[in-house]
Amino acid sequence: MLVRPWKGGRMAKTYRGFSRWMCLALTVALASGCAGSTSLRPSHPLIVSEGTTERAKVYFIRPDPGFRGVMDMPVTISLGGAELLSLAKGQYTLIPLASGSTEVKVESYTVVGPSNTMTLVSTTTQLTFAPGATQYLVFELVPRGILAGSVFLPRQVSRDSAQDAVRGLTPVGMAIGERIAN
Repeated sequence: MLVRPWKGGRMAKTYRGFSRWMCLALTVALASGCAGSTSLRPSHPLIVSEGTTERAKVYFIRPDPGFRGVMDMPVTISLGGAELLSLAKGQYTLIPLASGSTEVKVESYTVVGPSNTMTLVSTTTQLTFAPGATQYLVFELVPRGILAGSVFLPRQVSRDSAQDAVRGLTPVGMAIGERIAN
């Protein structure tokens, strides 16, 4: 008589149960790794308190252009050489910042070359935040050329354009209480 220990019995049930839980755990891990969420560094030196008069209210907006592989990962935005936030696609937030000019660096991942290599890319620009103003920055995905991938660029837009840009997006942080309303 041929004995098949995995054909039935307690060991087979244990193995099937274990493999189902492992598949479920793997699926959840993969889904959460792709989704991403926005996170703010509250100790950033340019973040100012509510009562400060020399401040600008700045909305950071990241539209959702659909599936873009590694470019769907959150973009890292630094001001004045210090990381301010990671902004997930399909989300926007509001941050009160000290007025004045500062360097803005945006880091993200893209796929480059014929070998489809995942590569960290960045852009740097200078922006001025006006005291008492509300400003809107939309982070757009811009191609860099054939086989060079894409990069995110901040573009300052009007309130009307910002209202169009946030349609269907999720507000996070202070933007929940101060949504960009129509």
